[in-house]
This record gives sequence, structure tokens and C-alpha cells, in this order.
Amino acid sequence: MTIRQSIIRIFIAIVSAAAFTTQAHALSVAYSGSYDEATGTEAGGDYDNIGGVGDFSLLNGANVFHGSIFTGGDDDSSDAFHIVISANQTLVGASIDFGTNANASNAWFGSPGPVWGLEENTTTPTIFEISMGDGASGPQTFSAAPFTRGPGIYNMLIGNGAFGMNNGGGVGYTMTFTVESSISAVPLPAALPLYGVGLAVMSFIGWRKKRKTNDTV
Repeated sequence: MTIRQSIIRIFIAIVSAAAFTTQAHALSVAYSGSYDEATGTEAGGDYDNIGGVGDFSLLNGANVFHGSIFTGGDDDSSDAFHIVISANQTLVGASIDFGTNANASNAWFGSPGPVWGLEENTTTPTIFEISMGDGASGPQTFSAAPFTRGPGIYNMLIGNGAFGMNNGGGVGYTMTFTVESSISAVPLPAALPLYGVGLAVMSFIGWRKKRKTNDTV
């Protein structure tokens, strides 16, 4: 294990422990499938300003979160919040576009760059842990290796290192968590189609009898 990997794991462990400790003070945040820390009423411009660890109950489908992090004058070196998977739901994937505001004239840099991870409260808490690299002149997409998780509360963590934009601002990101319904469709009873056919046949026989009676009158 490299020194950098050790630092990243220590960071994840510290933030994860803090997140579990503050679960009693977590705040349920109104969520409709997309959330931006810069415009969210509760966030006041940053996930860390919600007033506690934010609980976001995810919906079936794609759940999108926008934000930014950087180390500098107004230090915002990390973001953390909880995602909640409800009964009859399964978390099936996660991806992030990092450096969404980066371009050739305003690249982002890191020494080292941040790491993005998802944790659960088990003896092996790390679900995934992805380094964002050390800089880029445009957005980069990172996807977690395939995984599934059922109902529960999970900790989203992004941060660590020293990083920012060439212009001194925050590095933007858009992360997506994909959720599927775990309620399987109820199959039709095997006899139901035959029942429908039977009704149709009986109706046709009745129509023929009625027509034959009318023809003989």
C-alpha cells in the first residue's frame, strides 16, 4: 500500500466515523431526484452547511447531486452526506463527473487530488473508493465497479488532498446514484388467460344462439 493510499484510507475512516456518530443529528432533506448544494435551501451554498449530516431518501431511477470542493482561502476540502435506500429498493450503481467546470484555459489540479467513496456500517465498510486523479483540463467520468446494496443508510464522502481550479475556485462535480425497485411484477395466474378465452367462447356461442332464434322468427 502506498503512502497516498494510506492517507486516503485514513481520511475515509475519519469522515465515515464522524458520519456514523452524527447520524442521530442527521437532517432529512427534501429531495425530488436532483439536488444542487449551491441552490438548495437547506444547504446554504454547501452540503456542509445543512446543519448536520443530510439524509437524502433516493428515488427509483437516476438520483443526481451537484456540488464543488477545493482547498484554498474559503476551504471546502470535502463534502459528505447520507443516502437512504428504502424498503423495496436496491442501489445498483454510482458514477461521478468530476471537474464539470474545467476547460483548457481553467484546468483543475491536485497534489494529491480528492477521493470519492461510499461507506456502510459493517466490518468491511468500503463499498467503493475512487481517486479523481491529480488534475485535468475538462470533465472526467468515473464509475464504481458493479455492486448492489439493499435498504439502509450509506455515507457519501468526497475530499482529501490539496486541489482547486487555476482561477482559485472550487472544482465542480455531478454524481449519480442509480436505484431500482426490488418489487417484482406479480405474474398472472396460469389459468387467467384460459378464463378469458372461455368467456369469449361463451359470448360467441350466446351471440350465435340469439342470432339463430331471430332468424327463425
